Amino acid sequence: MGTLEEDRKEAVRRYLSGESATSISRNMERSRTWLYKWLDRYNPKNGNWYKNRSHAPHNIPHKTSCRMEELILKIREKLKNEDTFYGPLSIQWTMEDLGYEKIPHENTIKNILRRNGKIEPRRSLSNYKPKNIPYPEIKSKREPNIVHEMDFLGPRYLNGGYRFYFLNIMDVESHRVAINITEDQRSITIVDKLVLSWQRLGFPKYLKTDNGVCFRGSNKHPRAFGIVIRLCLNLGIEPVFIPLSEPWRNGCIEKFQDTIQKMFLRKHYFKGPEELRSKTITFEKRHNKKYRYSCLKGKTPIQSIKNKKHKIKKIPDDFKIPDLTERPKKGFIHVIRFIRSDRILKIFGEKFIAPEESIYQYVEATIDVQKEKLYLKLYGKMIKEIPYLY
Repeated sequence: MGTLEEDRKEAVRRYLSGESATSISRNMERSRTWLYKWLDRYNPKNGNWYKNRSHAPHNIPHKTSCRMEELILKIREKLKNEDTFYGPLSIQWTMEDLGYEKIPHENTIKNILRRNGKIEPRRSLSNYKPKNIPYPEIKSKREPNIVHEMDFLGPRYLNGGYRFYFLNIMDVESHRVAINITEDQRSITIVDKLVLSWQRLGFPKYLKTDNGVCFRGSNKHPRAFGIVIRLCLNLGIEPVFIPLSEPWRNGCIEKFQDTIQKMFLRKHYFKGPEELRSKTITFEKRHNKKYRYSCLKGKTPIQSIKNKKHKIKKIPDDFKIPDLTERPKKGFIHVIRFIRSDRILKIFGEKFIAPEESIYQYVEATIDVQKEKLYLKLYGKMIKEIPYLY
């Protein structure tokens, strides 16, 4: 036997020569149906009659039109030139903002970009390179509201000189965010915005921040603790302060800062503070409902918590901020520091001497407010206990 195409030509030639269909089928070990199919296809005027035909449909009902494909590529180019995100989700949001009613699915846009060679390899937003030194990271345990990260973005300015900041808070597990507009970075402002944020997100077990004075309190009275720490301890939340000069340790909120700049601030013009606040609320809801994360397996923040058994506890709407002038009586505060050869451990402006075994390692220092003790841990093991009276 020859190739399939040669068999087809041979079978038709033999039939036209007068040989019976039964004899041809038996001799060539083919079915009579196969033979009649190629007899039906035979056309002496078409030299390619014996070749396979495409099984692809002649009309694809849901195929994206050329005009839509051109629009997607044009939007992508515009977003790239504006130095903002220009992936499928950004293109979808831009089409929504432009008023288009029929917007292609994210996967359709991705296929169009890939077909036109517009998919680029991912770039890291951080220059951080791991040192392979164990780090006492607090895990979210795959449950929402175990760890929240908080940071300021700003200042930014509107026409007319109005200065504002974003105080952003993100739940590490679900990536839900609360975005707050503030005019300053005062501790009392942070307290107010934390309460509002936790009424929307629910409150966490741990709150991670950097070491800004507005988050921790006074340098002059380091053991008095600022009102942000006092609010947390009052609610049973444990503040966590990341190492000095290592912002990537709050990686989730750091990446979100880039998102809000590229997908919000650079894409909108605000006539004044009221419009800024209104559009910020809209963007927060839009992000939580529609922004997809690869770490959530393509789900949005809201989708990621839908089937969770963990109950989200929110601060009630009628919650009144307690008297934060009183010293806290219980709770834990965690401070993570990298110890160098001088063995100095800096906590809120104070200096302590860490054990020799902790040199060039990350130490977790935990303040037990009730016992007035400072516990140093290395690899989760207690290495030193220091009195911490106040």
